[in-house]
Amino acid sequence: MLPARRAGRTRPRRALVPVLSVLIAVAGLAACGSGGDDGTPAPSAAAVTGYPTAVPAGTKLRVGDQGDTLRGPIELSGQGTDLPYSVDWSTFAAGPLLLEAFRAKAVDIGFVADTPPVLAAASGQDLAVVASWKSSGDQMTLVTRPGSDIDDLADLKGKKVAYSTGTILQAFALRALDSVGLGQRDVEQVNLLPTDIGSALSRGDADAGVLVEPLASPYLKDNPTARLVVSGGSVAPFVQYLITTRDVLDDPAKAAAIGDFVKRWVRGLTWRDTHVDEFVQKQYVEKQNQPAEIGKLLLTKQGVATFTPIDGSVVEGAQKLADLFKDSGVIPKKLDMSKLFDTRYNSAVEEATK
Repeated sequence: MLPARRAGRTRPRRALVPVLSVLIAVAGLAACGSGGDDGTPAPSAAAVTGYPTAVPAGTKLRVGDQGDTLRGPIELSGQGTDLPYSVDWSTFAAGPLLLEAFRAKAVDIGFVADTPPVLAAASGQDLAVVASWKSSGDQMTLVTRPGSDIDDLADLKGKKVAYSTGTILQAFALRALDSVGLGQRDVEQVNLLPTDIGSALSRGDADAGVLVEPLASPYLKDNPTARLVVSGGSVAPFVQYLITTRDVLDDPAKAAAIGDFVKRWVRGLTWRDTHVDEFVQKQYVEKQNQPAEIGKLLLTKQGVATFTPIDGSVVEGAQKLADLFKDSGVIPKKLDMSKLFDTRYNSAVEEATK
């Protein structure tokens, strides 16, 4: 059985759900040709003619969420009403688990950060990225254990560094190391769940580690002799994707439903970013029984989401990450990341952002 929780069956644990909502540890493949000379993905027939818009009666869209990241903004903004299809929500603890659900054909669409698709592409998994957005905040930080003499990233050479394999935490760590000419081979990785890294640092089981909010701020407050080595925004933008599969896109009913879902997601996330107090009250305080300050911290650290069309710059960012993973020995061979993206829903994003 897949490690998923059907929404509504169990009550989210107070601390874990918002944490996993931002771990996004995790986040296509439909354009069939190779990229053009300028690095942009070659348009498929779908990219030229657009996607089907007629949703037949009885269509169901199975959506894979992490925490309540997709469902919250869509439903609280009113974008979840009057759907021309039914939605079957499933919640996953991390991006790699969601990828397993795609392999089992148990979900039709979901979201991950930019790391899981690289690993999926390396294994030959059928995925398609249909929408992309960046967040402006500092959700992740690389911090030291209490009392450490580590002053900067170069001091991490030969040290034990804690981050989760196959997640955006790993990508953050590798990008940070790469900025000073180091790679994964230059440190001893301590592979832990994101929620266990702070405790490991406090015990001295690792010299440094990648923490996400709402774990990073309390850790630094409770451990005043720990040091913040680098924060997220100075390493790389926080990129997330809506993903599906070629099999799903080949189904006209599902493809039409995805087009509608993309527009609702863009509008829902825009509403969240412009109604922060209302969203915090409804999502974190009333729905998850979290203190308002936790919700505000999370949204502040996430920053404002900006949707961008899938174009050459998006593909280039994914390619750089894949090349970094290859050079660090995480994946065995060079990948052509242009094959992971499908441009047919760019018009849906454009329409929803007007």
